Formats: sequence, structure tokens, C-alpha cells
Amino acid sequence: MENESKSISKHINSYLLDPNNYRFRDHDDYRFVEKKDVSDPTIQKRTYNLLVGKNNENIDDLIISFKANGILRLDPIQVIELDENLLAVEGNRRLAALQFLYKDFFTQGKDVGKLTEDSFSKLEAIQITGESSIQHLVTMGLHHISGKKRWNQLNQSQLIYDLVNIYEKDEEEICKSLSISTIYLRRSLRVLSFINRYKNSDYKDQFNSSMYPLFEEATKTSNIKEWLGWDDNLKAPTNLVNEEKFFSWISKDEKVEEDENNIVTLDPIITKRDEIRDLAKFILDPKSVEELENSRSITTAFSLSSALGEAKMQNALSNITKEVQTAFYFSEYMQDEDFNKILHLRDKLDRLIPTSKGIFNLSDKASSTFFQQQISNHFSELLINQYRKLKDIRIQNLTRVNLFAGGNNTGKTSVLESFYILTQLNNINSLFELERYRGKFYKEFHTKWIDRNFIDNIDLEGVFNNFPVSVTIDKSDSDDEDLDRSHYLSSIISEGTIGTETFSSSINLFTNREPELYFQKNVAICEAAFSSPYRFNGDLVKKAHLKAVQDKSFDDIVEFLRLNLDSSIEKIELVDIEGESRFFVSSSKINDAIDITKYGEGLQRVFEIALLLGYCRNGVLCIDEIDSAIHKSLLISFTKFIQVAAVKFNVQVFISTHSKECIDAFIENDYKNEDITAYVLTEENGKVVSKYLKGTKLEQLIDSINIDIR
Repeated sequence: MENESKSISKHINSYLLDPNNYRFRDHDDYRFVEKKDVSDPTIQKRTYNLLVGKNNENIDDLIISFKANGILRLDPIQVIELDENLLAVEGNRRLAALQFLYKDFFTQGKDVGKLTEDSFSKLEAIQITGESSIQHLVTMGLHHISGKKRWNQLNQSQLIYDLVNIYEKDEEEICKSLSISTIYLRRSLRVLSFINRYKNSDYKDQFNSSMYPLFEEATKTSNIKEWLGWDDNLKAPTNLVNEEKFFSWISKDEKVEEDENNIVTLDPIITKRDEIRDLAKFILDPKSVEELENSRSITTAFSLSSALGEAKMQNALSNITKEVQTAFYFSEYMQDEDFNKILHLRDKLDRLIPTSKGIFNLSDKASSTFFQQQISNHFSELLINQYRKLKDIRIQNLTRVNLFAGGNNTGKTSVLESFYILTQLNNINSLFELERYRGKFYKEFHTKWIDRNFIDNIDLEGVFNNFPVSVTIDKSDSDDEDLDRSHYLSSIISEGTIGTETFSSSINLFTNREPELYFQKNVAICEAAFSSPYRFNGDLVKKAHLKAVQDKSFDDIVEFLRLNLDSSIEKIELVDIEGESRFFVSSSKINDAIDITKYGEGLQRVFEIALLLGYCRNGVLCIDEIDSAIHKSLLISFTKFIQVAAVKFNVQVFISTHSKECIDAFIENDYKNEDITAYVLTEENGKVVSKYLKGTKLEQLIDSINIDIR
């Protein structure tokens, strides 16, 4: 049957409000009503209340207009026939306002302005006929999608969805009819599809229309779509694990506390469109996503991601470009002292440019952590098949705190590096980081250094959290036929295994261009760090500081420094000075806060180690030459501090020392000597060997004969 429409005039009581009107779709009280129940008085009353709102706030403007102007014929109510009544499909709010005025007029005799009795007894409308007619939907779309009286976006999307999926209209016809773009139509369908998946999830009772912008931003942002594995044909994610994570981030969640007797409700991590935009900047960085779930803070996760550094760098370059141009325009006003400033700035800019293209400039390639849950058992065994001068050394009976003593050049540092490299599995950058420190390079170094100094392959095995783990790192000549061999040096291949899973990475070295790094996924066993008096990693210490502030352990560190090193210390703060972050110490003895580097090396070393203990929660911390720069009078209290923190944060600690006083301090602090194992490294017949003593046995020997295991 062809669509037709005609003008009719009926008493207002013949008209029904539409309980399935699109303006209700986002309302918490909306429920779909079957056609047979539409005329039910209870349904009509509920629909009326939804339309008029509290104290008639939704129809106040129409009441004033009707009283002042009467009923204008320019925009009549549109209806379809329903049994013996007429159902309003367009103009429900106007009908509700007239019903309100009708009650005032006939039951209370109130003044209704220019409205008359005929206004209610002969209420005009346009009746749409035809069983398959959708003209009323198009009309509503023109009013409420592209017109001036727009619905919220959820209701707009629902109407578009019905036109496509229920009435099977093609995209071009809908866009022309509603005066909307194809982009808007397809985006609306994607968003509504994603919302419907949320409504079918465990969080479905939490949906409300204010969340629409979150789903809209997520489905139009390329990084988040990639992370979700979004399929435009299916209009749905294919990575269901990540989809579930996203739903949990925008929802309230529940957490059972350790005693399992109390359930805590957690607020959503993400509530604003801008936070989705921030999320997109680091969503492809597994380490930042892990931090987001741990901290439940977008700001914290973003601050630890490489995206923040990139954003600051781009902002700095933009400012430099603008300000240099300004200086150029006004260069005629330069004085002699200004030339010196410019020369100083030029030197800094020169240092940003590598002197050779064959340069290692290490960046933090984010690694995901294999063990996401609490680690019950760290390293129990290490087998160094080959690492530097160490060969075929098996180190067993590892405990919470493991001390390695020995004379110079016996391999103490190499043992600690072996543990650290093993935690990093296929993160080949960790090896280059150690090489940079050994070569005493501040930041960047040439690929020739690695090619020349990587002589012996690395082969390490161990047992971590009851899983067999291994790392092999080999230098070879690549057999890749597509490799551009001009100025090619060599390739280094790293392979890490944990249990039955293997993770690989490789890097090609060249003399005339940057190295080429390849990996599918960087995986670390756990969080780990390496501390040495000869190495300083400012970025790592700042990350550790942020983590200490988050878990509220930073005050304990400051208190230890105050009680044991300098009683005048009041607080330590990370301060940004002209774009560079520095630790400043406030002291009761000095009016102004001063940089922590103005204090002794001992205080700085204690500060770094204390921060790294918290940073390596559920992981491993290697401390090389722990006694360096630390006065022996502090050793007993500091060794106890390390042991207490190691238990608190579930950290396994590996320590090298050549100081008998340091070993004595761990025993004499009277804190869980059963958690200590001491090893002595010696050279026998040209080969380094390792012997160990348990903490309790070591305690007995020290007490009885004052043994020196060095």
C-alpha cells in the first residue's frame, strides 16, 4: 500500500501518547511497550509523566506558547491509527502540553489564553496511513537529528539504526532524507553497536546516556580501535579481552579486600571524553596499560608512558620554532650579552643532533610483565652457562636477600647482571643499557661499540616462581636476503623462554644508520632494576618516586634519611625547573631548598635504593657495591630497612659487596636471618666458583670465629 496522509480533526481524548517515542530511549525508566498495551491508562500516565517532567519543566515553554498564540497549524501533530484511537508519532511533547492545559481548562476552570473549547474538541492532526510507512520516522529525523530540536545523540543513533536494520533503507536514501553525512550515519551505527555490547555485558545496569561520548570517542580513535581489534564490517571488537577491560574502566567495579569480608566499590577510571583521548596516546603501550589498571588513574598511566615525553618534545620544538622566529625579527636589538646566550643555546641544540647516524640512542621499549599476579617464589636457582668471564656456575638456595662477596675482578657485578638480564627475557635494550654503563657513556653510543665488545654469546638459565626460564643472546651474520647490507656490521638475536613460551627479538647493526630492532612482543618476567654507584638513571628514579608517592611509602624513605643521615631534613620534592625535573631537599638549617646532589654520595645512594625497592614490587632489585659511599655506622640500620622493604614489597634482592662490615650488618640487624644467603666468589685454577652459606649458619660462624667470607 502506498503511503498517504490526510488532515483530521478529533477530540483530544482520542489521541494517545507514544510510550516508545525515541526521546525516551535514553531514559532510565524507559521500557518497550507492546502495541496492544499502548492504550492502557497506566502506560499513558507514565508516558505523560516522562514527557512533562518534574513540575512540568519539560513543557513550560509550550504552555506559554499555546496560551499566547493558540495552536499554530505550521507544525501539526502526526498520528497513525491504533485500534479506535490515534497514536502520536510526532508531536508527543505538544500533545502532552495540550493535555495538561485541557485538565486546567475543564477541571479547574483556569485561564488558557487563546485556546478555546474547540482547540481541544477539534484538535487537528496529520494522519499517516500505509502499513509500511516510515515517513513519520523521516519527519522525526528532520526535526530531531538535523533540525533545531535535536534529541541527544543516543536517541538520534537509535532512529538511524531502525531505519537501516528494521526498515532496510540504504545509506544514501537515509542521508538524503535526514540531511546527514555518510560519516555521521556510519559513526552513529558503530557507537550504538558498541553500546549494545556494553548493555549485554556484566556492567549493563550501569549504562546511561551521558556515557555516549565515551563510546563515540573510542570508536573513532584509530589507536583504541586497533587495540580493540575493531572490525567495521561486524561493527564490533574482535579482541574480547581488551573489550572487557575497556568496559571495566568506564564502570564502577568491585574489589574484595584481603580479609575477603569486605567488598569495596571502585569508581570508574574513565568518565570524560578527554580521558579517552588521553588513553589513546598510550593504549598501545602494554606497560602503561598495566599501570592504568594498577593505579586506576589515567593521569598516572599517561605520566609513565612514552606519549608524555613525545608530547613534551613536540611542544618544545613548537615553542623553539616560534621563539627563534621572533628573535630573528627583532635581532637588531641584541646586545653583546645576548650573543653569549645564543651561543650557549646553540651548543645545547648541537648536542641534540647525533654526530653519526650509527648511534644507539636507547629509548624505553615497553615490556609487558609475564607474571601479573602476586609472585610467591622468586628466583630459586641460576645457571650461568656463559656470561663474560663466568662459565658453568650454578647458584642455588636463593632466598629473599642474597649477598655476593669476593675480591676485585671475581665477577660479582656479572652475577648481578645475569639475574637482571634473565628478568628481561627478550628485551634486548636491557643488554645495551648495561653496555652503556660499562662503557661509561652518558646517553648514546655508537653501534661499533656493541659490535666490537660483544665477543662471547650469553646463555643463562634459571627457575623463577617455579617456572623454568632462560635467555640466550648471540651475535651472528643475518641470513635475511632482503637486508640492505651497505655498511652492515652484524646482528644480535635475543631469545627468552618462560615455561613453554618463547619470545624473540633481533637487532641489525650498521655503521651509517640507526640500528633496526625487530620484535613481536617485549616480555619481562617481572619488574626489575639495577642500582650501581657508578650508574645513574634519572628517568628510572623519577618513575620510582612517582610509584612511592602513589603507594604512600615515600614518607617512610624521608623519615629514614632524617633519623639516620640528617635530622634537619624536612621534606624532599620533585621540582620542575625550566623543563628539567630535580629532587630538592628542604632543611631546617637552610632557608631555601637545595638540589639533592648538594648532599653527600651516601645520602643520594640510600635515597635511590630505597625508591627502587618500592618500584620493583613483586620483582627483583640488583644492588651493586652496596657499601660504596655509605658509612659503616649506617649499615646496620640501612640493611634492616632493605630487608623490611623487601618483605613489604615482595622484592628479591641481589647484593654485591667487598665489605665484611656490610655482611656483618645484615646479620647483626637481627631481622629474619633465615631470609639471607651469602655467597663467596673465588677463582680456582683460572675458573670462578661460588660457595654459599645460609644466613643462620653465617650468623653462627660470625659469632664464633668472626669469619670473613670475602
